[in-house]
Amino acid sequence: MWILKGTVYGGIAFVVFAVFFFISKFGINTTKAISVRTAQALTFHNPWFWTVCVLMIVTGVACARLLAETR
Repeated sequence: MWILKGTVYGGIAFVVFAVFFFISKFGINTTKAISVRTAQALTFHNPWFWTVCVLMIVTGVACARLLAETR
């Protein structure tokens, strides 16, 4: 159960940080648009995107495991 809980925590943390990255890089403005190719280049085609995704999930699982051991 702690593996599932850690994966969910890590996934949520990754999504929050990814959204924060996009907001800080491009801002929230209704007159701006990001092309699909730019979004793909910053996410799916970027190896750092996947590296950070894996690291966030591993960190979430490790934190959930440490919290599970204290019970």
